Amino acid sequence: MNQYIYGVDVGGTFIKIGLFSKQCNILIDKKEIPTPKNNHKKSIFAAILSEIKAFNTKHDICMDNILGIGLAIPCPTKNGYVSQCANLDFCEFDLVENFKKILPKHLIVKVGNDASLATLGESKSLDKTYESIVMFTLGTGVGGGIILNSKIIEGKTGLGGEIGHIKVYETNETCGCGAHGCLEQICGTKGILSFAKKQKQELGSILEEHFTVKDVFDAAKNNDQASINTVNRVAKYLASAAVNLAITIEPEIFILGGGISKAGNYFLDKIKEYYQANARFNTRDIPFILASTGNDAGMIGAFYYVSEYLT
Repeated sequence: MNQYIYGVDVGGTFIKIGLFSKQCNILIDKKEIPTPKNNHKKSIFAAILSEIKAFNTKHDICMDNILGIGLAIPCPTKNGYVSQCANLDFCEFDLVENFKKILPKHLIVKVGNDASLATLGESKSLDKTYESIVMFTLGTGVGGGIILNSKIIEGKTGLGGEIGHIKVYETNETCGCGAHGCLEQICGTKGILSFAKKQKQELGSILEEHFTVKDVFDAAKNNDQASINTVNRVAKYLASAAVNLAITIEPEIFILGGGISKAGNYFLDKIKEYYQANARFNTRDIPFILASTGNDAGMIGAFYYVSEYLT
């Protein structure tokens, strides 16, 4: 009898839903739907269940053959409970308990932070098995996940792995989290564009008036000094955070994911250069690689999170 698991990545704008085979560990089908705008504590669960029923009909699957559903969410979470969430109305809310209210009794529901589950998804997609991993996710913000001894680090209240809010420099500017000097303020989209604009004003640049982060990296590859300075700054502080994480938990590998990672080996090599110059002891040998599963990482991780629980 074939058995299945759904992996779901819930974002502030879109929800990605994947149907996976439990026996073969493969993605059978996937779909992206808009995230409901209101009443998240009910509407998101209803939207997910509606799509699951549609998938089951499409693939002629009985709900009895669905073993579980994994949810990746953009909030700190501990055992499925969310204390605070910036992008969704899930504050002080038990997602597992409330989702199961509308599901068949036999279904297992597991919930994890999206960046943490993306880390799990990436790790399971590698050719080699690693027990301890740190992943940086670089985009509008900076997220991350830590897997130590094959277990996702949630921390006491779910804040474990919030790498983007490691303090890396002194500044009076306030981060979105309310603190000052966070890694996200340099390596997130806003920080990159802001610094690039200042560099353009001081040095001149081939960057046009309205440029993107991709434009900055492309210009750096074309020897634009303002853009090179910007990319170097991002690489330097990201490497600094990696050095501190390495000497604290000594992971086997660092993975670079998120939209900014599309800058590829050019960016990765700069991070490695700064890292090697500052790393201590045997942590110099920890490799850096680029993520490979793209936007499916959270969905894949959500699948494995449930799958491992059922093993």
